[in-house]
Amino acid sequence: MKRLIPLMVLIISSAAYVVYSLFLTLVDQPIQPHLTGVAIGTLFMSSYYISTGRLPFWSEEEEV
Repeated sequence: MKRLIPLMVLIISSAAYVVYSLFLTLVDQPIQPHLTGVAIGTLFMSSYYISTGRLPFWSEEEEV
């Protein structure tokens, strides 16, 4: 449960920034594409963590 709260905060803030970037695009204002990319990547990674209950494969140690 302790890891879930920061994860949900991360998801909500990332989603809010993505929506804000879409709004800026609609009103022809400049956006910061690198921050938008980070926000989208964070959403994908945290959604994967929530749906599977584990981190993506690159965080796991290889078995020899």
